[in-house]
Amino acid sequence: MKFRDLKFKTGKVHNVTLADVHMPVRLGHRDAEKLFTTPLKEQLAAMALGTVMGSLRRKRANGDVIGVDLYLGLRQPGRAALETVAALLEDLSAPCGSSIRFSDGPGTPLLFGRAEGLELAIANDVTPDADARRDLAALCHQAIHKIGVNRGWIEKDGHTRFFFYGEDFATMRQDLARILSDHPQFRDAALRRLA
Repeated sequence: MKFRDLKFKTGKVHNVTLADVHMPVRLGHRDAEKLFTTPLKEQLAAMALGTVMGSLRRKRANGDVIGVDLYLGLRQPGRAALETVAALLEDLSAPCGSSIRFSDGPGTPLLFGRAEGLELAIANDVTPDADARRDLAALCHQAIHKIGVNRGWIEKDGHTRFFFYGEDFATMRQDLARILSDHPQFRDAALRRLA
């Protein structure tokens, strides 16, 4: 769901209940603001449910992005509000194992997410520049555009690693393997499930 020409009101004050979202998503070079924060903020505003107050990319010590945390201000302090936010994030391909909870609420968080992660790794010499990476990403898009999304790439340990998320790992893997095996340049790519 996208909203056009959404105008945020300035100077308005609302009582909100704080909530925290954790999504274990590998982003590569993609921007978490564009993928999750901005669309969720627009959807929450259009539904008069609240706002995204901030976001943070969670990283390992080596700099790899291993997740995204969102900090929300919700106008409705009940489980239904959490379920609504979870559904909105699932529409944005939030991965399995994502969670949301009220910041000051005890107990178990609400778990959500349907997207499974897949990593494609290929030697850097096969994708030495941005054009080669774009070509590989376009080829993968052709194979899985109806069932998965690309969340970017990184270069690590002599390989370029692409991250894809979709609701059916086995089908994504099968479709990617088929199209890559027929390509002379990309046939040696390795595919694995992201934890």
